Amino acid sequence: MKVVLDANVLVSAAIQSGPSYRLVARWLDHENLDVVICPAVLVEVERVLDRPRLRKRVDPGLAQLYMATIRRIAAVVADPVPIGTATRDADDDYLVALAREHGADWIVTGDKDLLEWEDQTPPAITPAAFEEVLTRLGG
Repeated sequence: MKVVLDANVLVSAAIQSGPSYRLVARWLDHENLDVVICPAVLVEVERVLDRPRLRKRVDPGLAQLYMATIRRIAAVVADPVPIGTATRDADDDYLVALAREHGADWIVTGDKDLLEWEDQTPPAITPAAFEEVLTRLGG
């Protein structure tokens, strides 16, 4: 199954336990997930993890190791070709473009603008709901 993980899922996984953490841990532990990530997502995650208040929660060395692991395991592809407005928040449109360009089955996100997006092609789903999908599929 091919998925796009939003930066908020990757950041959440780095700083707290919960559905995002479990999902990313399953993937990094070789779950049968094909995660597509582009440089824009990676830069956003690194920028957020480098904020002073998050550096208190995630050691910078561990954040670097986390990012290196993601780069090694994910299918890192070029940033997508921009598309017209797809969601209420134009800053999220690149995730839609990335998912469509690479045939993703899901966009996993905690972002309401994506979760409430009318088109839902491909569908956006929360990490908790995606965990349920994986469980139903025997993952």
